[in-house]
Amino acid sequence: MNKLLVIIIAFLLFYSCEKQRTETPTKGYLKCYVDESLYNLIYDEADLFMNFYKDAKIDLIKVKAREGIANILNNEAEMFVSSRQLNKEEMNFIKNNHLEININKFCYDGIAVIGNRNFPNDKIQLQELIDLMANTKNKIKVIIPEKNSGIYEYVISNLTKEEDLKNVEIVLNEIDVIDKVRKNNNIIGLIGLNNLKNIDDVKILKIGVWDNSINGISYYYPHPGYLVNASYPLQRTNYILLREIGTGLATGFTSFLTSNEGQTIVMKNNLGPATVPVKLIQLD
Repeated sequence: MNKLLVIIIAFLLFYSCEKQRTETPTKGYLKCYVDESLYNLIYDEADLFMNFYKDAKIDLIKVKAREGIANILNNEAEMFVSSRQLNKEEMNFIKNNHLEININKFCYDGIAVIGNRNFPNDKIQLQELIDLMANTKNKIKVIIPEKNSGIYEYVISNLTKEEDLKNVEIVLNEIDVIDKVRKNNNIIGLIGLNNLKNIDDVKILKIGVWDNSINGISYYYPHPGYLVNASYPLQRTNYILLREIGTGLATGFTSFLTSNEGQTIVMKNNLGPATVPVKLIQLD
């Protein structure tokens, strides 16, 4: 029995040492889950990271926000890049089960409200958008992705109640939202801003909110500066969730994402950096 115990302990120590030798923050294999709203950005980030570190291999898995978070909570993923923070239910799950999960702020994005090229307006007040979601008599319909998505969670957490989505059509994902908008002049869709990368056949509507400084409505486009200072009404903070044993490639990739190099890629994707200083310049 004692010999067997010694052999098992020796094997575990050997396995642990081998793992440490084969995986480091810049070497090894990582399956990284990514919110569908941020996939284009993380694709660029992973591509540059693997170009820097030739012994690193990162596979990206596109998922909905709730799916990615569930994978982290159920210990089925080491890393998830999320379009949203954990909700109360998820935080309670972590607390009740004594889980060790690192949550890192990553960047700022925004929910874009889009119409096709023939849509008659180029702006909408936030309250008009909220009212439109409930008004079945309006000829304009709102399209959003399904319940597991970060978009859906944002809408019911920040804009309106679930039972008031009477004039809202639910589709499978954000790409389906874009396709629906392209084909119908009387539809507006809500998607993550990064999903519009390299797409030029839809238009982004400016969002208006009351501005006390002018005693009127100010309209905002999801410009990176308005994402950083939170002027854009549908701004979101994005996070990296880590559940990694030791210090491996997930930790290394997270460090890269939050570094100057990683945040430069954020800016090149027209999103807002969240982990490095940003100088905002007021343009007249």
